[in-house]
Amino acid sequence: MKRNFLISSILALAATSFAHANEAADSIATDTVVEVLNPNKIIITERADGGMSVEVQGSGKNRKFRYNYSTKQQKAQSDSIDELRIPFLPSLSGKKSGHNKPHAEWFTSFGMHYGFTHMSGAGSISDMGNSVELGVLYPVSMSVVFPQSWRITTGVGFGWKNYRLNSDRRFVKTDEGMLDIAGYAPDTYSHLSRLKIFYLDVPLMLRKDFGNVAISAGAVIDFNVYGSMLTRYRQNEKEIKIAEKGINQNKVTVDLMAGVQLYDIGLYVKYNPGNVLKSGNLPEFRSLSVGFCLGL
Repeated sequence: MKRNFLISSILALAATSFAHANEAADSIATDTVVEVLNPNKIIITERADGGMSVEVQGSGKNRKFRYNYSTKQQKAQSDSIDELRIPFLPSLSGKKSGHNKPHAEWFTSFGMHYGFTHMSGAGSISDMGNSVELGVLYPVSMSVVFPQSWRITTGVGFGWKNYRLNSDRRFVKTDEGMLDIAGYAPDTYSHLSRLKIFYLDVPLMLRKDFGNVAISAGAVIDFNVYGSMLTRYRQNEKEIKIAEKGINQNKVTVDLMAGVQLYDIGLYVKYNPGNVLKSGNLPEFRSLSVGFCLGL
């Protein structure tokens, strides 16, 4: 575009000079900016901002004549295609932010994660791999984006954690309404006993991009709004199912979370240093999750 403008400017000025020298032009066009007879020098400059400047020095015998004209670079229509952004997964759009100052972006992240959960501190009553976690960290989010590919993201998300015991132990509720651990009767089989906690979360994550690789770390505040217990087994060819609501989980906990991603797909680790259940309930355990993430 710049070359076409340069060539057009030279041809236009040369044609004007040639026409006046041969007295072949009868009148000046209605869009003529200035009429220059026999210019002594024409200087065309490309500016740093992408625009062009034209300077005419001298007009015939008038050596002191000067005329300057400049134009701004126009944005190509195709540039708008590059600004297409995909909500929740911005890096999949193929365009990085061109801002050189901190700015806010809404709905820029997703944070889906699935992992295996360990009842840390509970001993051998549960093995990692029996328990799982599934969550969406921040489907509603806001990011503050800084230069050098740094960003801080917060929002509101949700998920659930499923804590399952080994087949020789089960959760029970005491007469006082407290949670405890017990064994199964010898004539039972097909054992399953688990706790499920549903939570809403408010994360605060710091992320740094290194090309197609990104690392993130931060804290996630969990509001554990619902908990339930389920124990199921068979006895004398009869299935017995015991379900309880209200498992005395701590209503607010904090997870420490970190992850690494390649093209928005990666691995994460999450650890809750506090007890999952309120004091007086058994077992006393903390939560450790390791798994896969998307758009963290």
